[in-house]
Amino acid sequence: MAGGLLNHSKKSGQNKLVHSGPVKVENQVERGDVVTDENTVTFPANVRVDNHIRNQITALNNIGIGSTQKEVVGNLLSERIEKLSDSDRQRFNRILNILEQKDYL
Repeated sequence: MAGGLLNHSKKSGQNKLVHSGPVKVENQVERGDVVTDENTVTFPANVRVDNHIRNQITALNNIGIGSTQKEVVGNLLSERIEKLSDSDRQRFNRILNILEQKDYL
């Protein structure tokens, strides 16, 4: 089967790959810049709401209260948490810390 598909001898005159010099790192990243030792974990989660609440969040988003629905909900939560009494805020923080630790595990 002379002259078959795998006859590579005709390619010997073509240019071969030329290796460039060694790679030089210009901006070295430290491990601490990438890995954090925080005890928080963030992952997507769903909250079930009815269509009316969803529509209200979307409407607030559309008038510019936040750039995303997540931001709208976050802003509303922040405003409500700021209005808590001192004792309620302490209880809230304790419960929140327990839930955050549970997520970390």
